[in-house]
Amino acid sequence: MQKNVISISFFLRRLQSLTGFFLVLFLIEHLFTNSTVALFLDEGSFFVKSVSLFQSIPYLPVVEIVLIGIPLALHVSLGVKYIITGELNSFKTDGRRPALYKFKRNKAYSWQRITSYFLAIFLVFHIVQMRFLDKPKKVILNNSTFYFVKIKKDDKLDKLSKKMDIQIFSRDEISTLGEKFQNIKIKDREVLAFSKNSGAAFLLEVRDIFKNPFMVGLYSIFVLLACFHAMNGFWTFLMTWGFIISNRSQRVSLNICYWIMLFIVSLGFVSIWSSYLY
Repeated sequence: MQKNVISISFFLRRLQSLTGFFLVLFLIEHLFTNSTVALFLDEGSFFVKSVSLFQSIPYLPVVEIVLIGIPLALHVSLGVKYIITGELNSFKTDGRRPALYKFKRNKAYSWQRITSYFLAIFLVFHIVQMRFLDKPKKVILNNSTFYFVKIKKDDKLDKLSKKMDIQIFSRDEISTLGEKFQNIKIKDREVLAFSKNSGAAFLLEVRDIFKNPFMVGLYSIFVLLACFHAMNGFWTFLMTWGFIISNRSQRVSLNICYWIMLFIVSLGFVSIWSSYLY
């Protein structure tokens, strides 16, 4: 009697699809939390509380690696394999290769692969910037724990710092903080902002990054590509795992995915542009 054996390629396809589903959920949560910067920009904001709660999780680096890092690494590595072995056929050719450019789903397939190139670059940039370069640093001052960030001073920073109980130190005032801050180099328009709340420090970091018009444009493109890739991939996930089988269910679910995509794109734009304007 012949046994049915699941091939390794079938297993890897399903693994990539499943990790993609978890990353879609993370993207929606991430954009929703960031969008609350615009809606609750005060000391008791949802963003500040959410980030502070997340930062207080025991063994946070391990949690991030298991729940985010490993699924992301698996999805990206398998995606690279499929990009290399797959061929795009939704663009006009010279006739030597098939060109099925009249079919919308072929175009969606092609753009799913094209966006993955840019997203891989954006993700590396985003993780290095937010997780390492500009991440608020933890320090002990007068037996109390503070989180500080180096940001540019603007006309609205003083008002915001009073709302959120944030202490601002200019370049000339750094000497009052002790020897550990003497080697920190800041420019004339830069200051050090200290908060006992890690969420408030992260909010200032995000706000400072999006005060740069170039970063606003870059991250706006990032959001557009990520949301398209996520929701197109989610629709494929539903079909791959047998949730949508009939033609009607596929059409209806595709329209729903389009609307969800527009919704989460708006969440991303709200968080980016509100930080730029406020």
